[in-house]
Amino acid sequence: MKQALFLLNMGGPNSLDEVELFLYNMFSDKNILPTNPVTRALVRTIIIAKRLEEAKESYAHLGGKSPLSDLTQELIEKLKNILDIPIYPAMRYVPPFAQESLKKCKDEGVEELLLFPLYPQYSTTTTLSSYEDIVSRCKALDYHPKITMLACQYYDDIDYINANVAQIEKAINGQDISEYDLLLSAHGLPVSIIKAGDPYQRQVESNVSAIRTLLKIKDINFKDVKLVYQSKVGNATWLEPNLVDVLRNPTNRKVLIYPLAFTIDNSETLFELDIEHREIAEKIKYDDYIVAECMNNSEAFVNLIVKYVNMNSSQKKNSTFPCADCSVCLCCGAASTYDSEIVKS
Repeated sequence: MKQALFLLNMGGPNSLDEVELFLYNMFSDKNILPTNPVTRALVRTIIIAKRLEEAKESYAHLGGKSPLSDLTQELIEKLKNILDIPIYPAMRYVPPFAQESLKKCKDEGVEELLLFPLYPQYSTTTTLSSYEDIVSRCKALDYHPKITMLACQYYDDIDYINANVAQIEKAINGQDISEYDLLLSAHGLPVSIIKAGDPYQRQVESNVSAIRTLLKIKDINFKDVKLVYQSKVGNATWLEPNLVDVLRNPTNRKVLIYPLAFTIDNSETLFELDIEHREIAEKIKYDDYIVAECMNNSEAFVNLIVKYVNMNSSQKKNSTFPCADCSVCLCCGAASTYDSEIVKS
């Protein structure tokens, strides 16, 4: 069966002109704003009016665009050295969208699409949204390949946990970190989405627990290891503790921040964490403030993706792994049922 691999992510503006498109598409997503279409349109308009210029200014600090697309392409180039199948990025809110790649797959007779989310923890706002995007675009093209989600989530995969710790060790760079706090920063979500059944918070907390355990096994002893959430938008109640609040009320002025919920560096790591929040730390006179890189195209992350592709090819994937707490399981057989529900709706 002829296959192609798609790497799923939200994407980031490729120019300042794309910032508005990014915000428009993100806040048009029913998974991001789970309300009726009229209310969603109103909220979207308000958010864009409030955030557009500020968002453009943020991307200007990064050279006028998000680094995410280029870094994803670097990851793809490394994967191409190992995997003998076409590999495409599929961004949710800005180009490269999946559309052109799916047209190419249809023309070339690709029979199975292998989807790998660049989101380690499952959420309706990320993994499900990207999956629905692929399904709807295939339907629009009258293209009916087998769609295989290689993993809904991999937050508890030991190879992924090892890759996390490797990035933390890289950031430590041989320093004595016994007086440092490790802040594991995950992207926040409104509490209302969690209460609706999204497993994201549980998975993030399990991810943190696994990292703590491996650090202890490797005798890497921070003064404290804390989970924090970043990137809050609006006045709704979001997951806590909020990173900004933690930084502004320090119990320790030596910190290392690892972006837990991101695999590829983007504006929320390179600007929000490493520029914007660093300014807070400098004003409060932190003794040291370190931000670790995401996995990007690290050997460990490349090997993790290859492992999931090979698991699918060898048909050794356990039918119950790794979706035990997905509200909608996309990679252990429930996807076909879910697809039929999309058609019905």
